[in-house]
Amino acid sequence: MTTKEETLIKHYCNKCHGNTNHKILCVKNIQNDDDDYPMEWKYFMVQCFGCDQISFRKETHDYYAIYPDEYDNWTHDIVTEIYPLVLKNHTAIRAQHLLPTQIRTVFNEAIEALKANCFLLAGVGFRAVVEAVCIDKQIAGKVLESKINNLTKNRLITDKEAERLHAVRFMGNDSIHDMAVPKQEALYVVLEIIENLLKNLYIIDQQAKPFLDTLISDYLDFKELLIKKLKNYKKGDDFPLAIYLDKDVRRLNGEILKFEIDLIAEINSGEFTQLIIGDVKLFGSNTTNKFQHFIIT
Repeated sequence: MTTKEETLIKHYCNKCHGNTNHKILCVKNIQNDDDDYPMEWKYFMVQCFGCDQISFRKETHDYYAIYPDEYDNWTHDIVTEIYPLVLKNHTAIRAQHLLPTQIRTVFNEAIEALKANCFLLAGVGFRAVVEAVCIDKQIAGKVLESKINNLTKNRLITDKEAERLHAVRFMGNDSIHDMAVPKQEALYVVLEIIENLLKNLYIIDQQAKPFLDTLISDYLDFKELLIKKLKNYKKGDDFPLAIYLDKDVRRLNGEILKFEIDLIAEINSGEFTQLIIGDVKLFGSNTTNKFQHFIIT
């Protein structure tokens, strides 16, 4: 390689998500010995000028299949393979570590099948992701159809999202039972549906917690918030829960009594020691309502 043209090549970069200029770090050419059917294989190690990522490229040149192009220049068939395998124009889902292990495993294996053009396995794999989500969320149902409907009944997904998941189910069923190979374009749409499902159920809320006042529906999250808020008070303070929580009481979405019952049970069992149970009494001068009080230990 002595000229500039021989040291540069247009190559798809998975990090930049497009065909970018790459520097050829090394290349190896291998030709077959069949004079009747000339073939050549070119192996490249290349580095992106945009992000410095290194990847590999294999070109299969079929010199027997020659034909004139649109400019009447003779050309031949070239099949290009890129390693590591890529999904062109696709940005990988972020924060996958927030996904449950089993779901992450099934999801990534489905993607690897799609990268390898194993479309039948990819269709089955994406259906399996939906099954894995239902298992993780302990959704009842003998078949996937009823499980998807129960995801909606449990308010984990919307009716429109359920319609999309049924489409994923149809594709997976056709792949399993009829050996019907899905089209690549359809699998890309299914991938987007699955990624949105995983982000909505597992990722976005976890990413939002440090920065946004999200609604609290889990007792452990409530207890974590309460312990944090109690640090603003001193030993012997005697108030209802709503006072300790201050404006964060809005995050309980009207379910404060449900969390109060669980808290009292933990105090009585000795599991929660930062508070003791006080009296049920009036709070404030302009109310006739009585509230359960808690005293800081």
